[in-house]
Amino acid sequence: MPSVRRIEEQGVWRPRKLGSVIAERRLRLVRRRKAARTVLVRFGRPVRSPRPERKDPWWCPVEFAGLGKRTLRSIAGEDSVQALVLAFQFVTLVLPAEAERAGGHIEWLGERESLVFANTLMLNMTSEALQNLVGGLATAVGVLENRGARRAVAARKVARQLRALIASGGYTSDPRRVPQPSNSALEADAPRRRAAQRER
Repeated sequence: MPSVRRIEEQGVWRPRKLGSVIAERRLRLVRRRKAARTVLVRFGRPVRSPRPERKDPWWCPVEFAGLGKRTLRSIAGEDSVQALVLAFQFVTLVLPAEAERAGGHIEWLGERESLVFANTLMLNMTSEALQNLVGGLATAVGVLENRGARRAVAARKVARQLRALIASGGYTSDPRRVPQPSNSALEADAPRRRAAQRER
């Protein structure tokens, strides 16, 4: 995909109007000691130049209203889907900064969102899992570096927590919250296996 700087230097065509609106979101700009106001973000249908050349990008126009002057930005992508996805990501990153510049923060559905468009359950779970894994590793390093008398007890506790993190895919370090696999068939066969081992 061409870089933004190269696109600007080459004077590549880009949409100057929003065009057909395919999606919009109404949010609230909340500021201290001032009335909240509506912020409207609208996404235009991804388009290409009227006479596109082979490597010309697709563009997704994005319009902000309610944060001061109405702003139109066009986000480039290799195809229409990438342009739309990148436009969502652009708004996710830029909107909180624009709200902060306007002296407030953005809320949607009554909640403060840090990632307005990408805050899905899976993203939250993945982020939490990563934080848990990093926290578990930091704890393990601390125990390994500690040469105190309680090191063995602490090491066993950290080992249990790390095993829980591994078993849960990073979602919890509490061994009580990790579902335990059932080995009922193996447990039922354990006496026979022990007897066979003694005969050897």
